Amino acid sequence: MSGIRIAATVIYIVVSAVLVYFIFKGKGDGADLSGGIVSRQNDTYFSVHGKKHTEDALRERVTIIGIIIFLVLSILLNMSWGY
Repeated sequence: MSGIRIAATVIYIVVSAVLVYFIFKGKGDGADLSGGIVSRQNDTYFSVHGKKHTEDALRERVTIIGIIIFLVLSILLNMSWGY
């Protein structure tokens, strides 16, 4: 194996572990029962429209970037590298 392929494989494994962590840590939409029963009358403008700086938004961005890296590395590692 070449050094580049080994490095790509190590990065692939690390990205996979990070994705598993962030996907399991994330809260799904409507994950709680009360979210579907109780109406959203207490939402303010910031709580609805200002979510780009919250922890959930950061987790979502990291997950999207990780998925893109995961897919690119999947394609690169499955290409024929002279075998």
